Amino acid sequence: MPEKLKILHITESFGWSGGAAQALYLARELRALGHENIIACPLGGDLGRKAGADGFEVRHFQPRRDYDLKTARALARLLEELKPDVMQAHHPKAHAMGLLAKFLSSHKPVFIFTRRVSHPIVKGFFAKLKYTSSLIDGVIAVADSVRGILTDYGVEPGRVRTVYSGTDPARFSPRPPDAGILKELALPPGLPVVMLVGNFSAHKGQHILLRAARELYARGLDFALVFAGRGTDSAELKALYRAESLPEEKARFLGLRDDVENLLTAASVSVNAAVKGEALSGSIRESLAMGVPAVASDISGNSEIVKEGVTGLLFPPGDSAALAARLETVLKDPGLRERFSAASVSLVRENFTTAIMARRTLEYYRELLARARRP
Repeated sequence: MPEKLKILHITESFGWSGGAAQALYLARELRALGHENIIACPLGGDLGRKAGADGFEVRHFQPRRDYDLKTARALARLLEELKPDVMQAHHPKAHAMGLLAKFLSSHKPVFIFTRRVSHPIVKGFFAKLKYTSSLIDGVIAVADSVRGILTDYGVEPGRVRTVYSGTDPARFSPRPPDAGILKELALPPGLPVVMLVGNFSAHKGQHILLRAARELYARGLDFALVFAGRGTDSAELKALYRAESLPEEKARFLGLRDDVENLLTAASVSVNAAVKGEALSGSIRESLAMGVPAVASDISGNSEIVKEGVTGLLFPPGDSAALAARLETVLKDPGLRERFSAASVSLVRENFTTAIMARRTLEYYRELLARARRP
């Protein structure tokens, strides 16, 4: 009978994010497979509250910076108390703290960190140590493109495993438009909806979509723009919208939502316009799971899920004219949207579910444990 594992997940995530969601999904799926999961994170944060409500043991962990020695010592004591088989760091500060804690602790679990972004890795002695220390047993990259960044930096290829982030098909699956969402959006029946789900920032590229929309309206296309995510109801984004002289009645600025699966039922096309940092877009993965066609910037891992001409269309990052052209193609061709929709649902169910993510992660844990225990 396979050994039951004790896994300590560590993250500094306070507000809700895609990385926090993935950590919780992983813990849930591993629990369903019979393993014990403990989550160390800020107790007052979103992940801490959600994990506690879901029945997980939650321990307080809130580093102030990358090398917070006091927090590292506390984490080392926690390792000695809990004696986990595996410690997985889900975010950068947790990565640094886990490394220090394993060094300080008498208990040495298998230590893995997850790399979720495509930003270049900083150089320097401490940065190099953070990524290549022998105390690190393995690394999970959420896309092959991220794995390439790590190996190019100097992480030994045999120590890096690509495990795609997962989507819960029970939550994200094709369904008719949600009546409550249609009422909330209050748009004319039949009007196509271009939706961008993502926290508002220059990196996420909402301004690129606004420029593309200006071109499309000038060509006579009629559609609505819907933005959801932290800060998308801000005065700043609304000011950017007005600066492009776009029709105010065609936009909806929804802010942070916890009902994205309902929102996406109203989308005709889902956009990812990221210009940097993106690894594997969670909102695009969820959109495809629901059969919503995608138009995404060809950045990092997006091309690993948006298969050009099969599940959606790609465009060069930051190129608003190219985005406009791709959106025009999709909006004008209902048959193309239907073909993309069917292929998208199949792709996600075969490669990008939370259950597949957990099974592949567990396989990696067992490989690393066997290696660590080898005489």
